[in-house]
Amino acid sequence: MINRDLQEKISKLLALSNSPNEHETALAAEKAAELLARHNLCIADLGKDKDEDITKGIIDKTGRYVTWKMWILAGIANANRCQAMRSTYTGEMRLVGTETNITVSKSLYQYLTTVVDKLVKQHRSKRRTFLHAFRVGFATRLRQRLEQQRKNMEEKGIPSTSDYHSTSAIVVRSMFEKYALAIQAYLNQEGVKCKTQKSTAVNNDLGFSFGYIAGEKISLSYLGQSLHNREIHKTVNY
Repeated sequence: MINRDLQEKISKLLALSNSPNEHETALAAEKAAELLARHNLCIADLGKDKDEDITKGIIDKTGRYVTWKMWILAGIANANRCQAMRSTYTGEMRLVGTETNITVSKSLYQYLTTVVDKLVKQHRSKRRTFLHAFRVGFATRLRQRLEQQRKNMEEKGIPSTSDYHSTSAIVVRSMFEKYALAIQAYLNQEGVKCKTQKSTAVNNDLGFSFGYIAGEKISLSYLGQSLHNREIHKTVNY
């Protein structure tokens, strides 16, 4: 049975995630998702009236396939128990998962893509090929780090940073498997068929290298941290 104090804490965070304040919403949803993941819980465990099904959410929209944006979104989705995809008909970049996980992932996507735009402005005098390669290099390293983050959780578990017990690796793996199966069932029911999109070529090695190094230096310890603009304006030295 779920601990009552834990249940109340998560319920309060989920209530805050409906706040009209954008940043308060993101932080509350992230902390709720962290606690749910650590204790191998889902919204349904909090009570019958709090059941949370698999759904989809629109994260962004592009006129064409944008490699760096999709790579960032795919990395975030992989680490946060969602699946990323883009409609070739509407250009909508979507996530499939629980509403809480989608909220967390959308917040991180908005933060990281804003960081990319900020860093690119520091190189606005460079050629377009450099800027494109910079974005792809940044996204490549971020995706690698996010995928490694998930791998570490599956191999080592999630250590406790609160008064509650840590989560074992086997529980983490079963949690990811449970969400993956639920997402696949949802896609099958919706008749959605996914195919892998080939990435665009990068023709500037220097730009890619600069972006790759920048992607290494961005903090991914976003749970419980502020996503205000002051985080975006931090200088990245490389």
